Amino acid sequence: MNAPAYVLEGTEFNFDSLVLENSRKGLVLVDFWAPWAGPSLRQQRLLKSLATQYNGRFLLVTVNTDEQKGIAGRFGVKSLPSFKVFRNAKVVEEFHGMQPEADYRTIIDRYLVPLGDKVRLAAAKAWDQREYDKAIQVLAEGAVADPENLEVPAMLAKLLMRLHRYDEAREVLVAMPAEARDTTELATLRAHLDFITTARAVEDEQALRDRLAQTPPDLDAHFQAAALHLVRDEYEAALQALIVILRNRRDYNDGAARRGLLAIFDTLGGDHALVKKYRGDLARLIH
Repeated sequence: MNAPAYVLEGTEFNFDSLVLENSRKGLVLVDFWAPWAGPSLRQQRLLKSLATQYNGRFLLVTVNTDEQKGIAGRFGVKSLPSFKVFRNAKVVEEFHGMQPEADYRTIIDRYLVPLGDKVRLAAAKAWDQREYDKAIQVLAEGAVADPENLEVPAMLAKLLMRLHRYDEAREVLVAMPAEARDTTELATLRAHLDFITTARAVEDEQALRDRLAQTPPDLDAHFQAAALHLVRDEYEAALQALIVILRNRRDYNDGAARRGLLAIFDTLGGDHALVKKYRGDLARLIH
């Protein structure tokens, strides 16, 4: 059976490209072994098993020290088994002698950079260099490649909002799992997006004021008023408009009023006087 693509044999001819250069891109483990050393054979079986379990998130390079004496001497391998971890073309960790499986896992996990983190770092770098379209593309591709990491689409939605691409940001948030959309960070993001798009849609403020005077209350008008107040930093007026909505319909627009209140609380901080004043109102209205 052929070895997986992420388990390779190191030689004096390929070691620098296989180990040093690849370690600039990700994690490379080097297993020094010899066919006569029983513990080194056990270590190799364990490392190959871990490479399979981690599904290629690190590269495992095996070096037969009987055949590759130059590499063994270069890296000071004097006893077997020996295990070295390379990042950025340097040895960052090493073991001599067979170790418990948990110790190998600890080392691997310490130096593995999750795909989602790599994506967000690359996107942040592109954004800082004002390569905005590249940042968006990196995040969009990363969201597909690592669907379990919800921090990637969250960052994508934030950057789209900063570019005023609100419809695209909404599509990203709507596509996320319902349980994720209700987390504090994303619920706050959705609320801000609701407010921004709602405020931008108001064309006639006098007509809006006329609607606010209606009885029973026009809930859409009150939400539009809350949005306008918020984008003008008129927080108490925004809170009052949202309270009117909750008094009349707690589930208005799939919970938009409640999300809006919580988003304002999050923006102001728990010690702010307005948060202390209106938190009790929210608690009474939603329970």
